[in-house]
This record gives sequence, C-alpha cells and structure tokens, in this order.
Amino acid sequence: MITAATEGRNLRLTVEGIDAPFIIKPLPGNAGYQLTDTFLRTNVGQATPDEMSEALAMALDGGVKDGERWMPVPEAHRVNSRRLGDEVSLGEAEDIAMAALMWQTVLQDTGVNIYLSSGGGVEGLSKATGALVARMGLSSQLTSPSSALESLIQLQGSIPSTSSLPDGVKPGKQPQDRRPKAPRQSTR
Repeated sequence: MITAATEGRNLRLTVEGIDAPFIIKPLPGNAGYQLTDTFLRTNVGQATPDEMSEALAMALDGGVKDGERWMPVPEAHRVNSRRLGDEVSLGEAEDIAMAALMWQTVLQDTGVNIYLSSGGGVEGLSKATGALVARMGLSSQLTSPSSALESLIQLQGSIPSTSSLPDGVKPGKQPQDRRPKAPRQSTR
C-alpha cells in the first residue's frame, strides 16, 4: 500500500514495508507544463516512449533546463528512479512514478489522491487523467472531431465519437421500446 502526504512543498510517498519514503520535489512551472504536455501527447500516441520516460524521470527526480527544453537530471542524481528499480515491485514502481507525475501537473495533491484512491494502475490513471483534462478546461466539444484531444477523451472515458462513421459502416437501428410479454395463461 502506498500513502501520500505533503511536507512543505514536497510530496512524501510511503510504501508499506519500505523504511525510507520517496520524496518528490516540485518542478518549476515551465517544466511541469512540458511534463503535462508530454503525458497528454503520449496518451494519444503523439509522443515517443523515450519522451514519456524522460517525463517520468523528471517527475521523480527533477529536471534541468537545456536550451528551451527541460531534461531529467543526470542519472547519477536520480535517487528515486534508482530506488524504484532496487526496492519495490514493478506495480509499486508504476504507482510511485504516476503519483509523482500527477504531483508535477496542475492537479498536484488532488491528482495524486485521485490516482491512489482509485487503486492506482489503469483505473487510477484513467480517473486522474480525466480530472487533468477537465481541470485544464479541455473538452471534445471545444475541439474538432479529428483532434488528438478527442482521442484522449475517448480512451479515458469511453465516450462515443462525434466524428463520422468509417467507410462501409452503416449506422445501426436504435433500440425500440419493448412491451413485456403477456403472462401465459395456464390451460389446466
């Protein structure tokens, strides 16, 4: 079980059975914005796995500015990332990394709480991503049907598409109200 608490400006993630907590320091706003953008683009297939790995490394251990982009701190300074590989299970590592990522977005502790209270994993990520999209004021009604955002919203909420049907697909009939069958009369 993983619990989260804020300590000053930091997020403290404690894993049951592990003595030392994971301390996540907040990124500067522009780095958090870049991380959020990478996360949302990854969800709709517009960012590479390497970009997402860099975003997670920054969420866990911080970033440094390299020109106009933020990059993860050098590997020698990635204390939390190293600990994930050495001290916890793969599922726990995912939950810590995603909680750290949500901490670095505009949702901060709300995103962490949504993710962890929903059980982490796919369910927690789905709910936290939905909250992030809503918090940022993004909506498929404000964008074109072919946008990446609509794809993200559909993936996260199973919302039917507003775009046209693929070629060769015919719309189905809408269900009609059915009347219950009359009870059978006994013939005895």
